[in-house]
Amino acid sequence: MKKYSEEEIMRMRRAVSREVLKIIEDEKPETIGLGSGGTVKIFIEELPQDLLRKKCFISTSIDTSIALRNRGARCIEDLFSPERIDLYVDSADEIDRDGNLLKGGGGALFREKIVMYSSDLKIIIADETKLVSFLGEKGFLPIEIVPYAYNYVRNRLKMMGLEIKIRTGGGKLGPVISDNGNFIADIILREPIKDPEKTDLMIRSVEGVVATGIFPYKDYKIFIGEAGGRILRLK
Repeated sequence: MKKYSEEEIMRMRRAVSREVLKIIEDEKPETIGLGSGGTVKIFIEELPQDLLRKKCFISTSIDTSIALRNRGARCIEDLFSPERIDLYVDSADEIDRDGNLLKGGGGALFREKIVMYSSDLKIIIADETKLVSFLGEKGFLPIEIVPYAYNYVRNRLKMMGLEIKIRTGGGKLGPVISDNGNFIADIILREPIKDPEKTDLMIRSVEGVVATGIFPYKDYKIFIGEAGGRILRLK
């Protein structure tokens, strides 16, 4: 896999963010859902002031809410997700050839699923380093677990041949806690995920697993920023 400098990656992310802003101008949504993570933060940096003042944003994490407030957004909903949202913008840690996504590096996977699936138009933006042949190539699958059920979940997944590791924070002792008060853990993958939908259903069948980082393809519009400046439309 080709190595890119941080500057090249930022340039790809900024270019794809600007491309998607053109779609937002055409669609004229009243409500805009936003995922979490570094690419979404760049997208927020690119939002023009008239959008920040006039639109209502549905945030999937405290981190995204802070970024929006720092840019001057006036309407931010981060306590309850509305029943219906006009448009959603997010990124992904991995994107396979069929448009399936692997997310959760930032620990907001459950809220991202709720807001994404509540949105009429779903847009995924990423740089080309996120493209993979199969999900799981980077060796881990994030899941969100109810803390009380942790030992039960660990044992049940072990019976399925899966090993999990509680994610620990860099700025504090102990496990990473989601904005919902749950543990974020990573399933250690020995091989890529060949059937994302089946794998997602299997893991979520264990009581205590709130969500997995697998987002099976659901009519997303996927835009990839390439190193040469071109924007690739996958779906």
